[in-house]
Amino acid sequence: MWKNYYAIVGKWKGGAKDGAKASISQAQPVTLGSLAGDDSQKPGTTLSISVANGNASIDRAPNNDSARTGAFEVDTKNDFTLQDATENNIFVGVASSPDGNDRVATATFRPEPGNQYQIQPSNVFYVATGSNFQAGQLLDPAKLGRQPMKIDFNVRSAVVTINHTPDGQLVVAK
Repeated sequence: MWKNYYAIVGKWKGGAKDGAKASISQAQPVTLGSLAGDDSQKPGTTLSISVANGNASIDRAPNNDSARTGAFEVDTKNDFTLQDATENNIFVGVASSPDGNDRVATATFRPEPGNQYQIQPSNVFYVATGSNFQAGQLLDPAKLGRQPMKIDFNVRSAVVTINHTPDGQLVVAK
């Protein structure tokens, strides 16, 4: 379903916590690593992240692409500290887009300096109901009060209709 992936950097509004709004400052399209017809590895995009004046930025890594199958790689430079990343609410992550226009942050994390991260996007999403959710809010499905509905687009078509029943249940329409 989601074929367009982006490495992202930005800042969390209010810090790194459940429900924090992810404000993307830069997005770079990536290619996921794959296997060629002869089963040889075709590495995915490798990008470099630097931090200056409390802001993260994405550059093309000077080395060759080296991400594993199904992933892209983000290498963080040593030009910041974990304290810098924490105090400035900096995140690194992945965004997805069905059409290449609208980018949605689907996973973020606080980077540490001098690391190599293999980021493997997932086509598994969770749907939940509640009055306290906001657009762009990242949540941990395990911490939601009601059991969220898992939608795995790896085994479903790209279009899924979910009905909200009068008793509050979420049901996939047939």
